[in-house]
Amino acid sequence: MSQANAAARKRRAGGASLQEVPPAPAQTQSRVQQPPANGLTLPQVISLVDKRLTTLETFMKESKAEVSDPEQADTQAATEDAVNALADEINAKFVMLAGEVENLKDIVLKLQAYTMEVNKTLYEERIHVLSDMGPGPKPDNLVLELSEDE
Repeated sequence: MSQANAAARKRRAGGASLQEVPPAPAQTQSRVQQPPANGLTLPQVISLVDKRLTTLETFMKESKAEVSDPEQADTQAATEDAVNALADEINAKFVMLAGEVENLKDIVLKLQAYTMEVNKTLYEERIHVLSDMGPGPKPDNLVLELSEDE
């Protein structure tokens, strides 16, 4: 590490030479060769970690597969219930709208029948009024005369 620092300082200084401290090989080698506190060597630690990771990964895959099946069944049942509830709600609204359309249709038919009755009554009264006026132009001629005056 100190060599890297020295090289970086040398580059920054524009090639000016600094006193280089030779690395202490005894210290770095002693750290690498020292076994860990539990007495395992580096290859043994790597192997142990690898085994633990493999075991953990297989356990997670198995537990994920087991958990996903019941969740899918619950999700499908919940989805089915939601769809059925939505279909019932839509059906109820459809029936209500169909009833309202039928009521509107009846109202329009009654209004047309009433309008026709009123028009018939007005027409008959007009005939009586014109017949009471005496002999005069026929109702058809009256309409023609009115249209000619305009």
